[in-house]
Amino acid sequence: MNKIDEEIKSALEDEDARLFAELNDEAGVFELVGMSFKGKNAWMAWYMWIMGFVVFVLGVYALTLFLAETDLKTAIGWALTINACMFVIALIKIMSWQQLHKLDVMREIKRMEVRLLSQKQT
Repeated sequence: MNKIDEEIKSALEDEDARLFAELNDEAGVFELVGMSFKGKNAWMAWYMWIMGFVVFVLGVYALTLFLAETDLKTAIGWALTINACMFVIALIKIMSWQQLHKLDVMREIKRMEVRLLSQKQT
């Protein structure tokens, strides 16, 4: 091998070591949430967070009107609205946790790929 090949190999080894060190540590919940706002599916994370906030505000508004209401029929309507808001928030949270789980699994797959590649090279 000539000098250029050795330099390329050493540069790749340094980059692989950096990548392996980066992937080797476990990602926490907050890091996974931050990762969900990057990449191809970032629009879904933004959409879920914005919709969750809007539905939460609607639920708080319905709660204030429910507590101030004296008519039973209207109070039941506001209670059903509050119930629907809680249901939608629960669905959004389930979808968010599924996205975080997907990111964690993809990160683990990348980690395994790097380990396999590093074992093949040695």
